[in-house]
Amino acid sequence: MTLGRIYILLTLSLYASFFVVQAQNRTIDSLTAVLQTVPDDTNRVNCLIDLCYAYGETDINKMLETAHEALACAKRNNFEKGMSDAYGLLGSAYADAGNERKAVEFYLESLRIAEKRNDLKLMAINYHDLGSSYQTEGKYDAAIQYYQKAIAIWKQTGNKRGPVTVMYNTGYVYQQQGKDSLALSYYHETVKQGSKINNHYPVLLSMINMSGLYLKQKDYGKAHEYIEKALQFAANKENTNVLSEIYGVYSEIYAAEGRLEKAKEMAEKGLTLAKQYNIKLYISQNYKRLADIHHSLGNSEKAYDFLSSYAALNDSVKSESNQAAMDKMVHSYELEKKDIELAAQVQQYESGIFRRNAFIGLLICLLLLAFLLYNRTKLILSSRQHQLKHYTQRLLEKSKIISSITEELEALKSNATAVDENMEKFGKILHLKIHTEDEWENFKKAFDEVYPSFFNNLRYKYPGITAAELRLAAITKLNLSIKEAASMLGISAESVKQSRYRLKKRIGVPEDSSLKEFLEVTR
Repeated sequence: MTLGRIYILLTLSLYASFFVVQAQNRTIDSLTAVLQTVPDDTNRVNCLIDLCYAYGETDINKMLETAHEALACAKRNNFEKGMSDAYGLLGSAYADAGNERKAVEFYLESLRIAEKRNDLKLMAINYHDLGSSYQTEGKYDAAIQYYQKAIAIWKQTGNKRGPVTVMYNTGYVYQQQGKDSLALSYYHETVKQGSKINNHYPVLLSMINMSGLYLKQKDYGKAHEYIEKALQFAANKENTNVLSEIYGVYSEIYAAEGRLEKAKEMAEKGLTLAKQYNIKLYISQNYKRLADIHHSLGNSEKAYDFLSSYAALNDSVKSESNQAAMDKMVHSYELEKKDIELAAQVQQYESGIFRRNAFIGLLICLLLLAFLLYNRTKLILSSRQHQLKHYTQRLLEKSKIISSITEELEALKSNATAVDENMEKFGKILHLKIHTEDEWENFKKAFDEVYPSFFNNLRYKYPGITAAELRLAAITKLNLSIKEAASMLGISAESVKQSRYRLKKRIGVPEDSSLKEFLEVTR
């Protein structure tokens, strides 16, 4: 017994709360007028971002078009925050259209820039929205990981509303997985923390779901306690749209206790409210409850009437649900098609300046441009590969030197009759860290330029992969020997073999396949 996908309703509003100041107070007309006078700079990007939020409530296609324009403008101005905002909005547009795969791609790109800038607020929002997308896809472990990261940052930055929302989401994930004890613990914490800051919607939903879980456990006392709290809370906060569901839960509790007249009374109240607000799902549920209750009371005729009403309405609800899912699928397809068209338009616009005065010699210029681009790309790739080879060789050489020193120290220690104080000092070298973080970062940067999507693809496909496993994967992709990998990582060859075996299991490489071959096709 839950209220559907409640957990995703706060994604866009959370995003907006950090990026714009009350975008709802700005009309589309006024923002469009402002854009006529704003130059092509960061102010224009921010204005376009505000316009995205204005469109977000009414026109997803316009939101997508405006987000692409904002992204192009941010790129022209090298405005990283604007790029990150635009990528996040593109992710939200696709999430609203039900295309979670595409949404995750844009959220990850927004996150990459936020991490580079150490923008904690934006990082937390991206973690939250990634968690929502993974939860929608049924990837619950990944959803939990991202939710926990969001909570950690929000607590660090002093944001109190964000953690309450994510605690509810996390409880909902555990409830979906059937982990009722964990779900209850998170719902309890949501009620406790949410009540302090008046974040009432997650509190109300937590109370309703807690009552349903206690009913499932046949703890009728607590089931009554929390549904009564939910009823009072909803009445005080004027959340009348969920009163029908609250009375429906009341009815189920009374029915489970055998108090059928009270169960009938609550179901009738729920049905009246559901009809008042024309919530077909709740009308259907209360028809079913009343049919079961009258059957238990021996009122066969009324049971049949309510069951017939339930069957007819339930078919209608399912039909509407299927139609809504179909509409969402079509909308997602149209959105992706529009995305491709807009990307092509942006590319055409950005390259237009190079073709403005070349109409007469268009063919010659295009051939020359193609030739120059080909050679430039070839040169850049060669330079990046050379740089990557340089950093790799540098790390290998340093590792070999330290390995040589280590062997000499071991030999001296084994041949010495006594270990003096100086020898003890030399021995400490054996435990020093071989590589500095700067050297690894330089290596990673050079690797990223040659294989730009390698790390992002691994993180997307395997959200639980560790930094050490990513490092080992990169070294393996470079086709280094086990000995060379051991030297670079400062561990034994046997440890490298074990680490490769664990990585192979982590990413699901078949037993009869090679980890090297698998990573070869990963870009």
